[in-house]
Amino acid sequence: MYFLKLVILTYFTLTAFSLSFSIDQTPCTSDGWFGANCEYQCHCAGSAPCDKHDGSCSSGCHRDWYGPACQYARMNFTVNGNFNSGWLTDNKDTTCNRGNLRSVTVTLDTPIPLTWLRVVVSDAVNLNMMFISYRNESSPYTECPESNTAEINRVTIDISCPTEYPITSVTLSGQGVNYLCSLYISAGRNVALAQRAKQSSWFNYLDRKHFLAEHAVDGQVPNNERSSNFLTCTHTDTGDKSPWWNVSFTQPVEITRFILENRRDCCQERLKNFLLTVYPVNDSYKPIEYRGSYNIKTTYLVVPSPRISFPVHQVKITEGFNPDRILTLCEVFIFGEIHCPSNRYGLSCERECNCVNQTRCFVHSGGCPSGCAPGYTGLDCSEG
Repeated sequence: MYFLKLVILTYFTLTAFSLSFSIDQTPCTSDGWFGANCEYQCHCAGSAPCDKHDGSCSSGCHRDWYGPACQYARMNFTVNGNFNSGWLTDNKDTTCNRGNLRSVTVTLDTPIPLTWLRVVVSDAVNLNMMFISYRNESSPYTECPESNTAEINRVTIDISCPTEYPITSVTLSGQGVNYLCSLYISAGRNVALAQRAKQSSWFNYLDRKHFLAEHAVDGQVPNNERSSNFLTCTHTDTGDKSPWWNVSFTQPVEITRFILENRRDCCQERLKNFLLTVYPVNDSYKPIEYRGSYNIKTTYLVVPSPRISFPVHQVKITEGFNPDRILTLCEVFIFGEIHCPSNRYGLSCERECNCVNQTRCFVHSGGCPSGCAPGYTGLDCSEG
């Protein structure tokens, strides 16, 4: 009898596990999104659909994005010097340096703290024959550590090079520059997308589809049409004396910059002088506040300097004491990376690192600068 009960219990346990696994693996059905809960946005070239499970793009990434599942924003830059640099800015890994260049310097359009870079070359032998350094306006060039790299394929390498302060330029030097094809500088991924948003009140206009808190994290920026702003922006109630909006993250995140998109149809003065507060996961750190510009803008950019040193669990925005006392946000982009435990990686830390001596792997790719643990191979050390 005991054996029969054990068999039945095991059967139902395995059935429940299989059902749960099947549910978790159900593909997203929303156009332009992927993931078990449709929580990630596709960024494929030509607006092509992405794989509903892993976000991969058969057409390649949109020129503004790169990396795993095309989820990492590509930082725009200008190439210094009087030479034809189209091969470095055309978003094609097959067009490469054909000259005698041994050094290339690029200036970032917007200074941000560095996190990681990706370099593509035409000759595999010269993949590691390159040095990368950076500087800001007031400091000399500093070299990135050579040891903090992981190969993606025969001609592609990722370099981890986190900086405390925003940098203005990056220089690549060495023999490998002769074979350089592409440089991608990460501006982070949008960790606010589809996260849990709330606001202090809600302006009840026509129906429940307008001005909701989650509209600020739906990945949609409105056009100039009034109806578009109603459906993609937030709006607190007119009687709210202390309006606020916040987003809470399902997992801790590391943040490098914020972009706040204002309304396009009217009322842009409501967002000026906003207050943005960042709340740490650990109470041993204090929240940090950033005050927005008093000028009226369509897009507000906040780049913390120095960078935020702690994992974040919530970001709150309050209005800047405008006469209407109304807070309206059309999109809040928060760029950074998820904060994974030291042995995990992936868009939601869902995968396990397999590095030698249990050292940390790259969160975005699983690549191991220290090499794969015994018994594991592959670019992300997952083949065992």
